[in-house]
Amino acid sequence: MKSNITYFLLVISLIIFSFTYYPKFQKSGSEATISWDVSGYYWYLPAVFIYKDLKNLKFSDSIRSYTNCTPDNQQIYDLPDGKKVLKYSSGMALQYLPYFLIANSLAKPLGYEQNGFSKPYQISLQIGGIVMMLMGLWFLRKLLLRYFEDKVVAWVLFFITIGTNYLNYSMIDVGMTHAWLFSWYCILMYFSDDFYKSPTKKSASLIGFVLGLLMLTRPTEFIAVIIPLGWGISSFSFLELKNRIQFLIKHSMKYLIAGLITLLIGSIQLMYWKYVTGHWIVYSYGNQHFSFSHPHWLDYMFSFRCGWLIYCPLLFLPYWGFIYLFKHKINFLPLFIYAMLNLWIVTSWDIWWYGGRAMIQGYAVLCFPLAGLISYINKNRVLQMVFYPIALFMVYLNIWWTHGVHLGSYMMIDNVSKAYYLKAFPYMKRNNLNLRYLDVNEGFEGKPQNMETLLFHNFKNNMSNGLIENGFQYLHIPKNKTFRKEFQVSKKVTKKWVRFSANIICKQQNWDEWKMTFMGIKFMKNNQLVKCNAIKIDRLFYEKDKLQIYIDIKKTFEEYDSIIAYFEQTENNQGEFLVENVIIETFN
Repeated sequence: MKSNITYFLLVISLIIFSFTYYPKFQKSGSEATISWDVSGYYWYLPAVFIYKDLKNLKFSDSIRSYTNCTPDNQQIYDLPDGKKVLKYSSGMALQYLPYFLIANSLAKPLGYEQNGFSKPYQISLQIGGIVMMLMGLWFLRKLLLRYFEDKVVAWVLFFITIGTNYLNYSMIDVGMTHAWLFSWYCILMYFSDDFYKSPTKKSASLIGFVLGLLMLTRPTEFIAVIIPLGWGISSFSFLELKNRIQFLIKHSMKYLIAGLITLLIGSIQLMYWKYVTGHWIVYSYGNQHFSFSHPHWLDYMFSFRCGWLIYCPLLFLPYWGFIYLFKHKINFLPLFIYAMLNLWIVTSWDIWWYGGRAMIQGYAVLCFPLAGLISYINKNRVLQMVFYPIALFMVYLNIWWTHGVHLGSYMMIDNVSKAYYLKAFPYMKRNNLNLRYLDVNEGFEGKPQNMETLLFHNFKNNMSNGLIENGFQYLHIPKNKTFRKEFQVSKKVTKKWVRFSANIICKQQNWDEWKMTFMGIKFMKNNQLVKCNAIKIDRLFYEKDKLQIYIDIKKTFEEYDSIIAYFEQTENNQGEFLVENVIIETFN
């Protein structure tokens, strides 16, 4: 297995799939390349070059309305004094700039609107992401070959590219920061290695440039400075630290050049804040913060909601490889310190459920211990027979997840439960009825026995919230209106399960997670809740507009005096439904 052939096959495959599997530049609204967070990184460019309004951003509402790139004002943070500041720092805008300028010059001649968001701009950013992917993997391969066998490097390229969520962000969501920063980390390590082999002002300047760009893109990337400062140090030994200090003193001017370039690039953000707000430092994330003293380790890594290592289990492996780096004295200290600090910072972010994507830039560093682990494994035939099948299965899991969040539509980015995951895996197609397991963790499997009807209602009698359509009477659940309808059963049941089912027609779909209608069933005792299961019915109407929907609840107790089934929504709900009938049954 040759690393040059692996590199060639990987990049060709990623380019083909990027333009054929789920080409976001052909999508619209919030699925376009320039949407959600990407639109926030990008907003600087149309503000400066097209609308000439970086300070007041008056064009923003009309552009959001025209493009539907986000459902609300997510690009801009309103300060208490009424001034507006772009939420995200400007590093990605600087990286997008060449591709934006090309698109801006071609838009009108090609017959597209020169508004910053038409198809030439979308395609140009897609191409930019691919260029960064090509560059990053090229530098990574060249660097790893200095330390590891060609066969080992080939496996590292394959596992990192196909076996982790780098696949998604280098092929589909290419506008996001993560795969771009991965490439810059590969470049940073490459030139750090060059610098300590032959310390020149050129390599020092390149290191300073990359560090500045990393920090301008994500300020938390300041920890990247550990890499060039500590490169080549393999332990905390006094001799190694002494030698490094002597080297630093000898080449202090080159370090100073690197530092000045880093500060110069970083100052771009400071000057933007000063120009827009009058302040040199602005915190634009509102009430979103880090909790460094209480990082969300377990939730971030192992929860089914978004767990990094649940959905990218292959990333368990590199951490074992640090042992190899330590024993063989391969850049252990800076890489290990960076990896631990990066994990701490990422898991400290209070909105931890935004997913494992924040770890992707750090995969460049983890390629070293992964290569070390594979080097060790390849020396033992038995270990190879165990390791490679497990690792390839982990690759399959990542492909399954990647397909699931796009064309498969059976996985959600930050809203998966353990019960739903176990229902969805390993199928490559969405089962809509399984979506109720996103909200509940239990449900009866098999054929119900000894079914007994506790309540049946078909709404034939007139009712205040009823609706007659095509000659039939329905319970009407309207949109944009607070609504609650309950159905109560006071009878004690002896069987294990109770099921609330209804035939429902969807008149208007709604995909906003926070504006969905609930269908639930609960056990009560003296007006106190004993147990409740509830599901959001909107997302079940993925393919059909009429369904029989049911929700089960298991009776694991005896102390209750009533069973209440209900529909409920708030005035913000966007879905509209007609309920044909409701049934409450008990069974074993």
